[in-house]
Order: sequence, then C-alpha cells, then structure tokens
Amino acid sequence: MRKAFTLIELVVAVALLAIVFLFAGTIFKVSINAYRTAVANTEIIQKLRAITDQLNADFKGIRTDAPLLFWFNENNLTDPNRYDQIMFFADGDFQSTQVYAGSPAVPASAGDPVVGNVARIFYGQAQSLDSRGGGIKIPADLLDKDRLLARRRHILTADTDLDNWPLVNMSNFDSGSGTDDRDKYNEWYEHDRLSLAQWKTIQGSDYDTKIIPTCFEICPLVDKGDPNTFHKLMCEGVGSFAIQWAYWDSSNKLSWYPTDTDFVTPFGVYFNVPGLISGWVDGLAGGNDYNIYPAAIKFTFTLYDSKAVFKEGRTFTHIVYIGD
Repeated sequence: MRKAFTLIELVVAVALLAIVFLFAGTIFKVSINAYRTAVANTEIIQKLRAITDQLNADFKGIRTDAPLLFWFNENNLTDPNRYDQIMFFADGDFQSTQVYAGSPAVPASAGDPVVGNVARIFYGQAQSLDSRGGGIKIPADLLDKDRLLARRRHILTADTDLDNWPLVNMSNFDSGSGTDDRDKYNEWYEHDRLSLAQWKTIQGSDYDTKIIPTCFEICPLVDKGDPNTFHKLMCEGVGSFAIQWAYWDSSNKLSWYPTDTDFVTPFGVYFNVPGLISGWVDGLAGGNDYNIYPAAIKFTFTLYDSKAVFKEGRTFTHIVYIGD
C-alpha cells in the first residue's frame, strides 16, 4: 500500500512555502529600495559635486574691485523655498560653450568659441520651457524637483568679429536679438564687448533701466528642446537656492546676512556700483554692521533626484571664502 501525505502535512508544507515566499519577497523589496536609494544618492552627490566645483572655480578668481550684486527672494507665508540670484566678475580661463560665426554673433555650425580671462557670471534658478507643452514657467511655478539652476557666463572680449554688445552707453543691453523677445543679447550671447574698466564706470541709473530688468527680473531661460539654451543650464533638480554673505559685526563675531528675520519683501544689495540703484541697497553704505564687502558667501540649496526617491530632497550648504 502506497503512503501519501496527510492533509495536515500538506497544510504545513504550504504554510512553510508561503512563509519562504514572504521572506523572499520582503528581502527582494528591501534590496530594490536600497538599490534605488543608493542610485538616487549617487545622482544627488554628482549634482552636488558639479555645483560646488563650479562655484569654487568661479569664486577663486572673483574681482573684489568690480560690481557684485545679490537678489534675495523669499516668501515665508506661502513658499519655504528661496530663489536668490547673484552676479559678479571673475578672473579665469573661460571659453564659450557655443562657437560663433562672426558678426552678427549667432551660434553656428562653423566658427570659433569665445575665449578670455575675465567674465561676468550670474547664478540663479531658470525659467523652463519644455517643447512638449506647458509654455514658459518661472521657477516658483515649477515643482521643486523640476527647477533648474542656471549659470550665465559672459566672457569679456575685444574680438572685433563679435557683435559690439553691449555698447558703452548700454543702449542695447536689453535689445532683442530677433523677433522673439526672449532672445535678449544677455540670454543668447556668451560674451560682453565691454572691458572690466568700462563695467566699473556704469552708473546705477543704467542698472535701473537695463541691467536689473534684463539680468535679474528676466530669469535665464532653458528650453529643453533648444540646444542653444543649454549653455545656461548648471544643474537640474535644484528646488531652493539661498545665498548669504559673512561679515564681522561690531563685537568681532562672524555673522551671516540675511537671516529669515531680515526679510520683509524680496530685496537687492549691491557693491562697487557708482551711483544708486533704485529700490536696492548699497552694501558699502548705511552704517550697519554688514555694510562691508563680504568675507565669504554661503550657498544653501536643496537637490532632488530624477526619480523622486527623496520626496523632500536633500539640502546642502557650501561656503566660498573671499578674504578679509
């Protein structure tokens, strides 16, 4: 007579098999989550390294005798993120991303890159245009993970083959380079024909009417369908971008400005600009503790991975030292 499994034995066997599958599934799920977290961490660290390396390279050569402008943008009531901006001049070995075919200087398939050892540099979050639809969106209208950090770099050059922009009197600084109004020279080109000596003499009134509206009020535009805008893209997935500068207060203590209590509305601060910029604060006047040239600049930014594994992103702080 053949022996067979009893019903109890079958039930126990099935139960044990189910437990094995459950443990295997749990281990598999944990492994997959650990892998996704590791990949997301790697992506974020790569972004962090790209940003900090570029900041270090740019600020290593900052010209403390040239204009330096900050725009601080925070709205504590509705949005915890910051949308700060900075523009400064720096020494270095610079080369344009695009090549230029001559005058008028427009990107072309044949030509030469612009090279120089002084550049005007801007950091801030970008407007975004996705060719799949949705139109142009300013940083605050984008999801945190979809915001882009932009870096405009204009190499100062005397190359006569390039378009003579901007003019000495700044009359064409905010002029469109075509029928599309977004193609401002400041957006399209990667060069300035003004020398650093000329930039130092530009009056606050020109900043009021030309430079502030064009550089700070018009955020850099990155169109994912237009490679000619990619030279402005620094990093994707930068949800918040905050700037502070260090100063020695009256008690010889190193402090940072601005803090959250310094905000009422967005505001701008400038250094080394002759004349007044309407609505902005001269950083070297006023008699307050912080009215000295920055000893260091702190950047605090929140980075997101492309798969949104870190729902709240990861926040980092990076400090560049300028000197006493």
